[in-house]
Amino acid sequence: MKDIRDPKKVVETFSSIKEFFARLWAKPNVKRWTIEGLVSIAVGVLAAFLTFHTLNKPKSLEVSKKGAEAPIVEGTEEVNGEGLPADDPDADVVIEVVEGVSDSPAEYTGVADEVADWSNEEIDAAISERSSYISSTKYASVVNSFWESKRGVTDVAWQSMHMFDTDKKIYTAADFEGMSPEAIHAAKNEIYARHGYSFKDQDLYNYFMCYIWYNPSVMPADFSESVFSETEVKNLDILNELDTM
Repeated sequence: MKDIRDPKKVVETFSSIKEFFARLWAKPNVKRWTIEGLVSIAVGVLAAFLTFHTLNKPKSLEVSKKGAEAPIVEGTEEVNGEGLPADDPDADVVIEVVEGVSDSPAEYTGVADEVADWSNEEIDAAISERSSYISSTKYASVVNSFWESKRGVTDVAWQSMHMFDTDKKIYTAADFEGMSPEAIHAAKNEIYARHGYSFKDQDLYNYFMCYIWYNPSVMPADFSESVFSETEVKNLDILNELDTM
């Protein structure tokens, strides 16, 4: 079959197209627009690629093997200078951690746990209601001498406190030196009073009724010493040896 296309016309057509683009490219604005267009297209393609790659990347929480094998332990502390450089001046410092509540007069100012969340108005009202019991017990002198000399408390604030923190701290016989027999007897029975023991002895009953934290709710026949903690048992052992009443 004979080719109907004229080679000469084809050449002329291509030449015309070439001249058209040559004249177009010769214009400064066309060059700038063309370059900007190509750059924009390239940036768009790159942005699309990065976005697609990011959205389709598998999600995972990476934890180093070292970190996984050495979990953080709460409550750890450096003691005796451990963890400090050898040339650090504090490397040989010994830090002594003392558990329990201080009994020094200057620091023994907190109210008992049983009434710790009471407002000042509630505490004052309860103290006022129970103040009459002081004159009804032979332990009244114990209140004055013990709280003033041992605790530095000279007002009615003692009625919201404990004589000793025998539920939190293990005491020694030395902690009770210089105390009267009545004070030691009261300190021993305070451990029972904390657990609501209702005393048959009227003097003891009236004495602890002075304290607003005391709630006589368990009769002697129903009371079980199994309620005592290990700390309380150890303190009872010491106080039983010292108690002469």
